[in-house]
Order: sequence, then structure tokens, then C-alpha cells
Amino acid sequence: MLILKSNKKMKVFTVSISLASALLLTSCGSSSEKAAEPMDHSHTAAIPKTGTGEAAPGGGTYLNEPIPADVLNLPLVDQNGKTFTLESLKGQTLVITNFLTSCQEICPMTSANMRDVGDAIASAKASEKIKVLEITVDAKRDVPSRLLAYQNLFATKNWDLAGGTEAGLAKLWDYFGAPATIEEFSKADAEASPRDWQTGKPVSYDMMHADLVIIVDEKSTWRWLDLGAPNVGTSTIPAKLKSYLSPGGLKNLEKPEGSSWKVDAIYSALMDITGIHIH
Repeated sequence: MLILKSNKKMKVFTVSISLASALLLTSCGSSSEKAAEPMDHSHTAAIPKTGTGEAAPGGGTYLNEPIPADVLNLPLVDQNGKTFTLESLKGQTLVITNFLTSCQEICPMTSANMRDVGDAIASAKASEKIKVLEITVDAKRDVPSRLLAYQNLFATKNWDLAGGTEAGLAKLWDYFGAPATIEEFSKADAEASPRDWQTGKPVSYDMMHADLVIIVDEKSTWRWLDLGAPNVGTSTIPAKLKSYLSPGGLKNLEKPEGSSWKVDAIYSALMDITGIHIH
């Protein structure tokens, strides 16, 4: 196992050695800060050898990692209470990111970007071919009713949110190189933090995790990865979630620290992988 540092509070996270070169490539300068270069409408994504990565021109890193069956078949449940697996979504290209609804620093911006990607895909009439999915790292709190209440804050519903069992989510995010660890708040820290956006009660713990966005192709092969905090640009987040952000979260909203990703990097990668123009 290789230890890398995440961009969130400099917590460490582990990734399998087979993906080490790809992650290092992403974190060492294949930044998505710049807008995607104009692309033609053909499939142009590089397909590196399994276990390696290649810089994507629009940001992030191209991979070629067939996802194992035990990961594809982990049970998930969406915001409407519908159970599914990644295996059941085979045939669609998936844009996936990690988050939790109780996050005060990064995740509201992640969700704003994923909402925008879902809306852009819907506008391109490509929703049957490309699915946008946020999967929580917080199985205990992020049950379907809370996921739905969180999604309802964003007004549109062109993307999905999902949870699962603690063991299942831990295995999923461990595979994708972003295991989450619980950080218990002291009573003083909980009282000093913004109250939960739904319950109005102090938040008792956070889930520390690396921030990433990935693309899985229609054959269930992991094809693209970008790391870092989401950059929302001129997009907006719901007022209720903005008021819930910590001081660090407000700084990330204005300008994320370290490397970051924009929706343009996803659109560029989708163009390369699927041949579908999304913008």
C-alpha cells in the first residue's frame, strides 16, 4: 500500500499500489484548473495499460482498471429507497464522486458540480447513456430519507445519491483509493460548529476522506480520475447549505485550496470516452 496525502486537512489516505502511478500523475500537475481544450467528436481517450495512468488533456488521469465483481455487486440504495449495484448499471457510463450530507467543508460544492453535470447531460439528451451518482461515505446518517431531503435543496434531480451498509461503503471506497475515517467532535467543537442543516442539532462527528471524481465506462472499467476539491466557479449552492458551511468551507467555496476540479474536466473526459459532447 502507498500512502498519499489528501487535500482535506492533510489527512492521509491509502490507494492500491496498482493505481499509485495514476494518482501521483494526477496530484503532480495534471490539474483541471484550466478549461477543457476543444475536442473533436470521436473517441480519443488514451487507454493506458492496466495499473498505469496517462494525463487527460482536459484534466485528471485516464485509467484502464476493470472493476472486480465483488465491488460491482456491493448493494447500494438511492435517495428514493431503490436498491441497485454498479453491476446493474452496466451499459451506462457512470460519473461517480464521494460525499456526505453532513459535510461542512467540501461536499456541498461537490454536489453543486454534480448537479450541474447531471443537468448538462439531461440537456444533451444523454441521460440514458450517462448516469451521475454521488455515493456517501457516511452509512449511518445518510439513509434514503436524508439523501432525498439533501437533493431537494438543489431544486433539480438530474443526478442520484446513494448510500449502503457501513461494510459495503467501506469496501467500495477502499477500492477506489479513498477510504473514510470517522473524526469524533468534542462537545466544545460540536457546539461551536454550525448546526445540522436538517435537524438543527450539533454535529457529533465528521468523516474524513480524500475528494475525488471518477468515470466508469459502460463495460464497468474505471477509465478516469481527478483528485482535489471541487471548484464551483460561478455556480451556486443552496442557501441552507451555504449557511451550514464552516469558515474553512466558506473559503473553499470562494477558492478551494490545493488542486481542484471543474465540471469542464468531466465534460472533456466524457467526450473522449463516450464521444458525446456535454457542456
